[in-house]
Amino acid sequence: MRVVFSLFLSTLKVFYRDKMTFFFTLIFPLTFVIIFGFVFGGSSSGDNKLLVGVLSSDERLYSAVNNIENLEAKKFDSISSIRQAILEGKIDGGAVYEDGKIKIILNLTTMQKNPFSRTLGDTIADRFIKSNIKIDKVIDLKLTSIEPGKVSTSELGYMIPGVVALSIFNGGMFSMIALFGDYKKRGILKRFSVTPIEPYLFTVGMILGRFVVTLASATVVLLFSQLVFRVNFSINWLLYLVSASTSILGMMALGILLTGIFTEPSVASEVGSILMTTMIFFSGIYFPLEFLPEYLRRFGSILPLAYVAQSIRISTGVETGSAIFVLNISLVMTIVFFILVFIFGNKAFKSE
Repeated sequence: MRVVFSLFLSTLKVFYRDKMTFFFTLIFPLTFVIIFGFVFGGSSSGDNKLLVGVLSSDERLYSAVNNIENLEAKKFDSISSIRQAILEGKIDGGAVYEDGKIKIILNLTTMQKNPFSRTLGDTIADRFIKSNIKIDKVIDLKLTSIEPGKVSTSELGYMIPGVVALSIFNGGMFSMIALFGDYKKRGILKRFSVTPIEPYLFTVGMILGRFVVTLASATVVLLFSQLVFRVNFSINWLLYLVSASTSILGMMALGILLTGIFTEPSVASEVGSILMTTMIFFSGIYFPLEFLPEYLRRFGSILPLAYVAQSIRISTGVETGSAIFVLNISLVMTIVFFILVFIFGNKAFKSE
């Protein structure tokens, strides 16, 4: 145990000296949090009213919209002026009553900022009907939106768990590229192979150190967003620790796999960077996969970061989901990790 503890401490020191791993694990995610925090703000979506442009010859539509909680009505004299106001960001949507029909005009980005907007058409129509206005038909809306979790949070609140998942991805993957790739190339593994230290003790000590710093970094990102931008979460800490810990193991497994396929550490690192960029856009870490075209949703559903982000959102109360789902993903991540560590870990030391 003394050997493992010594290697653990040395890994903590090396982490702060390894500029690339330190940057992608902690600085990179914190930078995203700060940028998104100032752009989108940290207030809960339930505290922000939607401004709806109203076009109708009947005053009761204006009154109906204005009397709905979280909505504020503004009169317009034409559909084109409503559309222009939406494009300029002056209003969030529009409600038009003509020819016995209600038409809803909605900026798609509004659905991401405020989950309530997904029911905007049904809500207005229901209130409109109760105002004794005869309507021949209500347009059926097919809106894509964020499924609310245990808490009503802002767009920033949806993004932060994705940033935490990205921190886990970078910390786990790049640390294993350094351990099984860079350390091998520099002869570090060879020097350890001639010492009395068993290979598994070396592996456990190094992995444990990187595991702790990655978990700590991800948690710092989560707490930083709450403290600075007052993002509303309902964190199940036990579920969070389980999902974050096993996700780190899963991303470590991915790093081990890359070093097994690409023996040159620089190549493995470049491939890892490409994977990171791809997953940022197609794993649903900053916006729901439902916002993507069907073929991209299918592609995104096979990316491991998508499941990491979803597990973190469930554990923070941002997204609905069962603990069973999180535990199943955690089990898969853990099994894959131990299989790849056993295969490529032994191969790395034997080759030396």
